[in-house]
Amino acid sequence: MSTPLIDDGHRRLELRIYARRVTWGLVFIGGLLFMGGLRFAGVDLDELESRGKYFSPGRSICVKTDWLETTVGDKDRAQFCVEWLDPSDTSGNTHKLILTDVVIMKDQDGKIHTRHKWKMNYPLIGTILFLAFLIVIGKRVQKNLIEKRRVRLGLEPMAKQ
Repeated sequence: MSTPLIDDGHRRLELRIYARRVTWGLVFIGGLLFMGGLRFAGVDLDELESRGKYFSPGRSICVKTDWLETTVGDKDRAQFCVEWLDPSDTSGNTHKLILTDVVIMKDQDGKIHTRHKWKMNYPLIGTILFLAFLIVIGKRVQKNLIEKRRVRLGLEPMAKQ
């Protein structure tokens, strides 16, 4: 007794179902790898966006103040909040002023201004590059798996792009 030949439409449907399964499987595995990689590297997703870590009199509670020199060569000192609580931060940790991240200047009009130095966020860049790497590798694996299944089903290979 011979087996009936599977028609071309049925093989294409089987390939489409296989492609969807591969895609969702790779999305799941990629998500696990991404979250595992972040956990292994010790990256805290809450800390990646660290713009709001500066003292704001309107929304922060000052815990400790200190007298700091304003500019190099100037003997004037000003009182600054060097440790504070942020009520919107649910961790309850205190935030500290890092003197290397801020420039304290006395302007020509005698007023004291602070300016935060621009700083590269390396953990954020690393996270984006790791995610891009996972996407590129996932797309290559997906393409190879689907192409192997296409050949196994006897369908014509995809045209090279």
